[in-house]
Amino acid sequence: MKDATASLDHRDHRILLISRILGYSFAFMLVFIIAMAMIPNQFFIVSTRAVVNAPVQMIASPIYGRVDKIALQVGQIVNLGDVMATVSNPNQDQTSLTGLRLEKLDLAEKLNNTTSVVAERNEQLAKVKAQIASVKDGVLSELSAVIDNAKSNVQTYEARLSEQDALLQRQLVLLKKGLVSDASIEPQRQKRNAAQYELDAARGELRRNEIVQSLVSRDIYTGGTVAANLLTLEMQRSKLSGDIAEDTIEINQMAERKQQVENFIGREEGRLGKTGAAEVVAERHGQIVSVDASFGDFVMQGQPVAKSLDCNDAFAAAVYRSRDVTSLEIGMPAMVNFRSLGVKRNAHIYKIVRYFNSGPENRYFAKFPEAEGHEVYVLVKMDEPAADEATTAQRSNDKFFGCHVGEDVIVSLGETMVSRVVRYSRLAVNTVFSSGNILSASTLFDKTVRPRAASAQTAAP
Repeated sequence: MKDATASLDHRDHRILLISRILGYSFAFMLVFIIAMAMIPNQFFIVSTRAVVNAPVQMIASPIYGRVDKIALQVGQIVNLGDVMATVSNPNQDQTSLTGLRLEKLDLAEKLNNTTSVVAERNEQLAKVKAQIASVKDGVLSELSAVIDNAKSNVQTYEARLSEQDALLQRQLVLLKKGLVSDASIEPQRQKRNAAQYELDAARGELRRNEIVQSLVSRDIYTGGTVAANLLTLEMQRSKLSGDIAEDTIEINQMAERKQQVENFIGREEGRLGKTGAAEVVAERHGQIVSVDASFGDFVMQGQPVAKSLDCNDAFAAAVYRSRDVTSLEIGMPAMVNFRSLGVKRNAHIYKIVRYFNSGPENRYFAKFPEAEGHEVYVLVKMDEPAADEATTAQRSNDKFFGCHVGEDVIVSLGETMVSRVVRYSRLAVNTVFSSGNILSASTLFDKTVRPRAASAQTAAP
């Protein structure tokens, strides 16, 4: 009897314990739910000055001409390489371009002729220089021989003068002794003076030949048949050199003018474009948002025939005060509320800029909202819509080209507390378990053992 009672009491105690645990768990969950309901778990920064925008791709004509064929409609989908239109310009006025091309041909012909003349004159100049060098070498060789002969004559006359001086000195000694008279010395004195005169003449001739040799070596010619020939050759050389210099200047001027004409031709061709026909081709995938030309219109080179945009590049640009977005981060979730549809789309922040340059006119589909100096632009990208949102968006494709470009929207930046906790948790998990941070057991073992092994090797004898 006692054993049955003890067994029953033990079972009641277990049931009571389980009931208490379930009761405490239910009470904790109830308190948690009430607390979460009382605490605001959404923190949004809202901007009503926002518009959906996208960059516009210009489909431009490659040449100047008339539109012969075009079949484009707003909303039409185009792909890379699709032919949008055909432009031709067979009858355009090219009078100025033709004149420039003729001038270029004339300059090219004159330049070739002058270059040939300069080449011939350079050959003539080389021949004249060779003749001058040859004649000059002969003259200098001849003058060297004459100078050597003059030096020999000077030496001969110096010896003769020395001999006459010795005889005169002997006669003067005899005169002092009274052995001869003054009249007998006079013939010897005349012979000595004659020897002195001959020596001076020989020295003068040597000096003259040396001067002539120096002048010839410096291209200075004083007279004589050879000198006249050399002077004639030098005059020919000077004339040829002057003509070549003038022709070279003329060649440089013509080359400079030819370059200018080529530049003018390039600009004229760029203005008029090439003759013939050309196809206007789409350079990117997109959707036609405007058609700017029709059949028969004349378009300039580079003038847009149509404009397209790609919905994958669409974004919402919203204006916020700078102090309201200091804590925002790139990639933070956002929400875009389309007023006309009553549809909300999830998005994320991908850029925050103080000044956003929209670039040239018509670079973007819509105009950006006006922003003051203390405000910034927050650009958000829409996430892929859900199935029910895609159905609603499909009904507005005709008006907003499938991505609501040009529509005023309301952008809300922020996320719920639960979403924020989940996002940071995923970020932490990805950081911890990324491939760069995961270490195998062997790697950890190696990092632990290697320092010890190194110290052991150092301590070993």
